[in-house]
Amino acid sequence: MVFSLSSIGQTLDVENTYTITGKAKRGTLGDAFFDADKKTYSLTYVTKTNDRKAKFQTYTFDYDFNFLDMTEDEIEFEKAKKKYRWFKYQGELYSVEGLFVEPNFTGTLVLRQKKITYKYDWFFLGYYKEVDVLKKLKPKTDDGKKYHYYSHAEDDITGEVLILCGLKDKINKDADGYRHMKEFVVLRYNQEVELLGETFFSFDHPMTLAFSRFISNEEGGVGGMSFVFAPIGGMGMNKVADPNKNHYAYVRVDNKPAIVDNIRFDSHATYWQINELVVDKNDDAYLFGPSAMGKDKYYNQLLATSKFKAVQLLKISDHKVEYFTETDLPEFEAKLKKPADQKKAPAYEGKKFQIATYMGASNGDFIVSGQRFKPSKEGNQYNDIVGFHFDAKGKLKAQYSIDTKESNKYSKAYGTEQFFTENTANTRMYWFQLEIVGVAMARGKMLAYPSIGYIDLSNDNVSNFTSLGGEEGYYLDPSYPYLATDGESKIVFFGSNKKGKEIWFARVLLD
Repeated sequence: MVFSLSSIGQTLDVENTYTITGKAKRGTLGDAFFDADKKTYSLTYVTKTNDRKAKFQTYTFDYDFNFLDMTEDEIEFEKAKKKYRWFKYQGELYSVEGLFVEPNFTGTLVLRQKKITYKYDWFFLGYYKEVDVLKKLKPKTDDGKKYHYYSHAEDDITGEVLILCGLKDKINKDADGYRHMKEFVVLRYNQEVELLGETFFSFDHPMTLAFSRFISNEEGGVGGMSFVFAPIGGMGMNKVADPNKNHYAYVRVDNKPAIVDNIRFDSHATYWQINELVVDKNDDAYLFGPSAMGKDKYYNQLLATSKFKAVQLLKISDHKVEYFTETDLPEFEAKLKKPADQKKAPAYEGKKFQIATYMGASNGDFIVSGQRFKPSKEGNQYNDIVGFHFDAKGKLKAQYSIDTKESNKYSKAYGTEQFFTENTANTRMYWFQLEIVGVAMARGKMLAYPSIGYIDLSNDNVSNFTSLGGEEGYYLDPSYPYLATDGESKIVFFGSNKKGKEIWFARVLLD
């Protein structure tokens, strides 16, 4: 079947369904594999049969998702792990030791050993973990001084931790009460509480940690950390505070730890509330967030700021600042765009915003999208989708306002998952949004369908959005919502009906 999705300039190349057997229905999809040579798809469902064995049912489909055959394989767990590399079963229950990191009531770093117990769930083919905190250790420097805790990242794969601390003086008449705000160290410990490495850096004036994120490595563990520091000042600090309230610092370390970047820069505003750090495939780093334009106080004096007048975007490339821009809200309003079939277009107002995804286009543009939200007793309540489109020098090209098609307690509570992909002609940035309908309680999975539109990179307009599957009662698989395919000009969606018995394929050509 070939259908034109003319409203968004796409083609629904093939859509197909298949009803699987009752036994596979009771199992869980463990793997979805596309054989590029044979151009076939294999779906393997797993069911535990007894305390030693599991049954693997593999359904094979041709390139257009027509059923070819089904094979069954009931084997012991250890043999299954060798045959099916994706089957990561390590027993019903196992434990590992790691480190639990926290500050005490004075801010001093405290390390505790912890025991992580993993329990296998055959319904989800994965482990749940429970953490028990054990004995405590207060690490000290060689000269007896303690550490002031700021931030950390735990690597669940290795059991190691990276910790950012400030060096503290003992309390005496010669003590420097601001030392922990000027002299910093990043520590690396293993699960035996052995210090594996450390790296130091310092500033001339007291600084506070304004932002911290860990950077993932290819294995899914911690590859390093990035920090942003801002000057502090106020009552009693005239002699020690940096007279330049805007003099920020960006510091990045790897997991050894060793310093990768230590860059000083002047923020456009003294208070910058950084929402997120993104690191792209080129290892360029982007920092994005609202700023208190026009304020003339130190960072620590503006922490209660809740409404902002501008947004700042910083790009770090090749260990230096490539660009740093500030865009005020009137400019966002002036460059607001929406799909043609959408009536209202609420603009970003400088309030709460959660980034969902980002993408660097082939022409150097940077696009970030997310959702506005309001905090509540039940957690964040998400509403309209907002996208920001910047050019290769960080100047705002457009703001996009998108209404979500679904508005229910689940979509508001969990937010809308999003991602971008550029077509091969480099003329369009396709924008995919997963609209949440509800939850299938019997199977414990989120019911979501894809909504598809695009940004025209030639004129910065946004198309209408078209949905797939939802009206027919098909929802994306939570583990494998997209399947691999040949070429970059197409995407394959995969899911099933609410009960999970009838599976659904849809291949869309990205024109």
